[in-house]
Amino acid sequence: MLAEVARMQPFPRALIDRSHVVVDSNMALEVWAGRTSESLVGMPLATVLGVDPDELAAALATGNPGGIRLASTTHSYQGTRSSVVIRAVRISGGHTIVAFDPELAAVGERTSALGRRESDRLQLLLSASVAFAKTQSEEELGELLSETARRAFNATACSVHTGEPGNYTLVAGDNMLAKEWPKDSQGKAVPLGGVVTVQTPAEADIVAPGLGLSGVFERAGVSAVIGVPIIEDGVLYGAFACYFDQPRTFDDQAVPLAEALAQLAGQVMVRLRLEARLRRAAMLDEVTGLPNRRLFDENLQQTELAHTDQVAVLFVDLDGFKAINDTLGHAAGDTVLKEVAERLSSVFRQEDMIARYGGDEFIAALQVGGTSDALELADRARAAIAQDFPGIPTELNITASVGIAIADAEVADRSIDHLIRLADQAMYAAKRGGGDQAVVHGIER
Repeated sequence: MLAEVARMQPFPRALIDRSHVVVDSNMALEVWAGRTSESLVGMPLATVLGVDPDELAAALATGNPGGIRLASTTHSYQGTRSSVVIRAVRISGGHTIVAFDPELAAVGERTSALGRRESDRLQLLLSASVAFAKTQSEEELGELLSETARRAFNATACSVHTGEPGNYTLVAGDNMLAKEWPKDSQGKAVPLGGVVTVQTPAEADIVAPGLGLSGVFERAGVSAVIGVPIIEDGVLYGAFACYFDQPRTFDDQAVPLAEALAQLAGQVMVRLRLEARLRRAAMLDEVTGLPNRRLFDENLQQTELAHTDQVAVLFVDLDGFKAINDTLGHAAGDTVLKEVAERLSSVFRQEDMIARYGGDEFIAALQVGGTSDALELADRARAAIAQDFPGIPTELNITASVGIAIADAEVADRSIDHLIRLADQAMYAAKRGGGDQAVVHGIER
């Protein structure tokens, strides 16, 4: 019955027994008393109200339908003192419903506001779940998470950081602390075993001692931060942080909301990375394990080339490979291709990109200092390929014709396809010259 009454009006109500001990309560009483329902149950109503037990007993005994005003009492809602008007309705079983007078409408409004806020947060999470699920990349997810978290917490800014363990980078939003972060501590970050809330600059030194973060906060104009790890199945995928340029107190729903957003993002992150692995696996050459032409092109598009002087594309075509297939069969040919891939991988550097471009053709994109560097690498590749292959008769020797095209890095970054075509033309020039040589496009050697 009390639940029915509580739904009708959002004002403080309690169900008490014959001894005036609370048996049940509604949300409004919890807000007004500053206590949970579990702590209210079993507590004398006089203690809850902060009034004399005898005065309360006398008031309840009168049965005045107009209500009884009790002496002023201090309660947790807004830390105020006020008189309390109660109305008592006896029900069966020796229980009584005690209702507070609607003059405490602020409590009802507060309770309604809490309900609206909960509804708003639930709607935000539902909307975020739908929007996150539609993202197709970590960058897109990061942008959406940054904006959603910023709006959810009414923050000044929000930053999202993702990556691999020990190497997380900013992928979306604005990190307000970045410019002021101590230069000798760039590799350090606030430990995020869980949600971290910093409500004042001074608290930052407690959360991460030794970094001087209170000064960082003050210089950056940041008053408060909430930092949230993105963890799924025990794996840390990154974190997001909201920054506030005004003092901020986080309520008891801030951490659950932050955790819910992080969980949604983490679930999508798992899906995106799985899809990326599957997509890349589909773009690996089955014979050599090298990237195929499509993945090579994609890697080039995602790689910043402008930090080096020049970029060279090497187009490698095997001389004599057709005889291997015709004489020994395609299985032997596949063995040769796999061995060539391993030899090229050992010749080229870690930062270079190589791929099987099709048939007996391989391609590499190299960061070089000039033509001589490119030719040196091409000759090393030819020398590696020219070595004997296990199980292949020496008369079926394999060599390589290499075509080279070079451009300034900034030019290559904009027209890499054109550079590939020039290297292909140079490779055919090497073939026409008898093979087993390297030719630079536009230069006679």
